[in-house]
This record gives sequence, C-alpha cells and structure tokens, in this order.
Amino acid sequence: MAKLRITALDGEHQGEVLEAQFNPKEIEVDRTIPWAAPLGRGPLAFLGAQPARMSFELLFDGVKQSKSVQPQLDRLHLLSSVDRALHHPPRVTVVLGSARGAMPTFEGVIEAVSVRYLRFAGNGVPIRVTATVKLEEFVELSRLLEEERG
Repeated sequence: MAKLRITALDGEHQGEVLEAQFNPKEIEVDRTIPWAAPLGRGPLAFLGAQPARMSFELLFDGVKQSKSVQPQLDRLHLLSSVDRALHHPPRVTVVLGSARGAMPTFEGVIEAVSVRYLRFAGNGVPIRVTATVKLEEFVELSRLLEEERG
C-alpha cells in the first residue's frame, strides 16, 4: 500500500522525505472562494483566489518494538522549521499514491504542527505520538494573477 510522503522541495534539506508509518484516516482539503454582494443590485463580485489548505493527523507508533518515534518527529520538525539557506521553512509536496485516480499532489508550506505524546517507554522515550499537520498551498504570484484574470 502506498504511504503518504512529505518531501522538501527546496532549501538545504531539499529532497528530505518523511514517510507516514500509517496513512492518515482522513485528509481534509479546504479552499475558500470569496465573493461579495454589491451594495445595490447586481451580480456577486469575485474577490480573488485563496490558497487551499490541507490538514491530516499522523500516528507514529513504536510500542511493539519499544522503539523511539522521536526520529520521525525530528524529520517533521525539519520540514516545518526555518531553513538557514531560505530564511523561511521549505516548500513541501504531499503525495499519497501514484496510480491514476490517486489523490492529487499538494504543494505548499507547513503552517502548523501539533504533537501529542501518548505513550512513553520506562526511560521516558516517546513510543506513541500523533502529529496534526496543517499546510497552506504554495502558489506563485504570477499564477495567482493569471487565475484572477481568468
């Protein structure tokens, strides 16, 4: 079965990949299309394209092997931290499968990560963790202007 993969597209860690141990149960993709009603009569006015947002929860589980999941969390932190070469976090791509009809690739930046430590080994090593990841679509300014022109 194909695993969800998050890959850095630029910066000093370009090509760095985090592969999900378990695929998320759900992946949410939201896109806001803002319209405004004019004060008088008339058609709605399109206000411009907004970037899409994606969110999902990853589970990292080393309970059976009594193995730390901190290396996977460190990789996620690397993909969501300020890159020294870029002076901002890297763009990433999220892919799940490559077959025809698979979920479309999402290119964006990680805007939030929330980690919940669920279980620890006797020595304090985290062995079960969930991480909620939120991304915002990365859209080149030129592409946004093209979309707004229609």
